Amino acid sequence: MKAETAEKKAARLVREQKQRGRLLREANRKPWKSYLLYLVYLIVVLTVIYIVDEIASAMNGTMQPLMIFDFFKVPGNNTDTAEYRNGATLMMALTMSMLLFMFLTPFYKALADRFGRKIFLVINTTTMGLGLFICFIAPHWAVYVLGILIVQFVQTNDVQVIYIMETAPEKHRALLCNLTKAVALISVALIGVLRNAFYDPAVPSSWHMVFLIPAIVGITVGLLCIFLIHETPVFVKNRLEYLEMSDQERAARAAKEKQKDSNAQGGVGAALRYIMSSKQLRRLCLAGFVFMIATGITSQYSTILERGEDLGTLTENSVDKVLIIYPFVWGVITFVCGYLSDLLGRKKSSILFNIAAVVSVMVFGLGVNLGWPVWVIACGYGLYLGTLWSVSDTLCLVMPAESSPTAMRASVMGTTSLLIGIGMALSQGIYMAAINIFQGSSFAWFSMGISALFLIASTFLLLRTSETKDANLYTVGDE
Repeated sequence: MKAETAEKKAARLVREQKQRGRLLREANRKPWKSYLLYLVYLIVVLTVIYIVDEIASAMNGTMQPLMIFDFFKVPGNNTDTAEYRNGATLMMALTMSMLLFMFLTPFYKALADRFGRKIFLVINTTTMGLGLFICFIAPHWAVYVLGILIVQFVQTNDVQVIYIMETAPEKHRALLCNLTKAVALISVALIGVLRNAFYDPAVPSSWHMVFLIPAIVGITVGLLCIFLIHETPVFVKNRLEYLEMSDQERAARAAKEKQKDSNAQGGVGAALRYIMSSKQLRRLCLAGFVFMIATGITSQYSTILERGEDLGTLTENSVDKVLIIYPFVWGVITFVCGYLSDLLGRKKSSILFNIAAVVSVMVFGLGVNLGWPVWVIACGYGLYLGTLWSVSDTLCLVMPAESSPTAMRASVMGTTSLLIGIGMALSQGIYMAAINIFQGSSFAWFSMGISALFLIASTFLLLRTSETKDANLYTVGDE
């Protein structure tokens, strides 16, 4: 325990007593007659939150070309012009600078180990809606960037994933995570629907309207969650155990856990030490870092599609169809990946998904450049995203969570995501140069090649990790 004055200790005890009372009320509340019924209800609520999360996450990648056309006055809405390249380069540079703010993510996420999962689920969902609303009203690209920055900061926390993992039966954790996400991913098709309904190329500023409905839904759902959900039982149990200890017991526990570079109530420093001391987590971080370099194409896929329109291999109507079709494939593949993750294990399934991602990204790139049928291009990209982000979730969320103790799980997940996210920042730097070097169809060829190369590299690194499928979340890290 850190040394503290009498006044600070008194204030801390008051805060802890209030939290203890709240958690006791949570632990003693009248249970549902059927646990299964409550679980179904909770999954429905978390699925709605996941829908907001996924739409918010995909909005910038889909809408950024239209925003660049508008704010940077691109002649003829052509992606192969100096105006578009300058705008896209600026957006990617700002995206890289945004990633600097991601260093705050593990510190923010670690608060969920102290104050609970529910409050941050509410804050994150409401804030995502607010960020989308800022994009809706944005009169300048700088304001748009502010909105996207807000969205990106909170959407990386994935508190809904922790909720599912700390509530669902062990053998179905990955399946339920992927089931809820699959439904949410299908909803991403609404972006294409809204784009088709509101965007008029003759009125460049009409893209703003696409943000309005998702913004309203995010803010509303976030506020309603105050009344709709309860704290996770795993957090309630572990936090109460800590609060009911005396200062001497906490000091003894902290001293014991310090020997294995742990910390009873999480924190970024302790999480980093724990990661560095764990061979499993170190290997996961390295594999994840290399893997993330392969994901850069996901922020430029709409540019690739628009460039296909410029080259005549696609039409405006076919681009809209791709945007509507691929989320359905994405959602179905994500669900299948969740089932296979439970059946085959995290490690084997991730290797399989990486191989599928290599094949599908090649189908997408070839399809755009060679003018293949719309459904082939959409299925290729949907399959790519489904397998790609299933591996991402496994490397950034599921396997780190199943390799770390409850009291610092959120801290480890946040810190792991930060370390792995450095690979994404590097990817953005690569694409900043690429969009100015590779013109015409060569940009799609480059994007396809760089993604396949790093996916293959991360696959070899995955071979060195250990399986976590049957981890007990109550006892992991205590052995």
